[in-house]
Amino acid sequence: MRRFLCLLGFSLLAIAAHAVQVLGCNRLELILDPRLNPGIVQREWGSGHTRGEAPALLELRGCKGQLLDRLTLDAPLARLDPVPIRGTPAPTYLVSVDLTAEAGSYNGPLTFPVQVKGQHLQRVEATASDGHNEPIRLALTGKAAWKKIRVGSVDDFLSVSCQPRDGSFVIFYRRYHPTRRGWQVSVRSEPGFWESDSEFPDIQLFPSG
Repeated sequence: MRRFLCLLGFSLLAIAAHAVQVLGCNRLELILDPRLNPGIVQREWGSGHTRGEAPALLELRGCKGQLLDRLTLDAPLARLDPVPIRGTPAPTYLVSVDLTAEAGSYNGPLTFPVQVKGQHLQRVEATASDGHNEPIRLALTGKAAWKKIRVGSVDDFLSVSCQPRDGSFVIFYRRYHPTRRGWQVSVRSEPGFWESDSEFPDIQLFPSG
């Protein structure tokens, strides 16, 4: 009975605070540990405090409330953007998890798209020009940032990151572009140093879609 009540509390929290109507009457729900609420998430986001709550869950619920699919996320603090991404082959939404640690310039909130396809939840991958696939990971750290831009009828994502290489640094510029056949990624790199407290790079520095 106690476990049932705990699960019921999870569901009520999700319906009240983090739910998106998708594909008719199906619902996409972000479920937080009952000890959390949107106010705590807002206050603690990016703090790097050690957390003892359970990881957040992303659930797809059917028209009668039945569970269709579930993803266990990587952290207790999580957010769901209710605005769908434009131009995607299936309904797709941005999910963010807070991976911030108290020290280090390569950790922070991570955002990624999740698509609803065939009553299943799928983390999205993008295909590069050489045919390999990579997961779309939009990081916000001391040396990485991203932004969404509108390109005609679709939403592109620009991601910049600075990484060490051979005793120096390299800046990577990525563009993720959705098409009806799937996502594409284009990458350009150059020697240099960039940190996220600087201005976001000019769009012209990113490869075209």
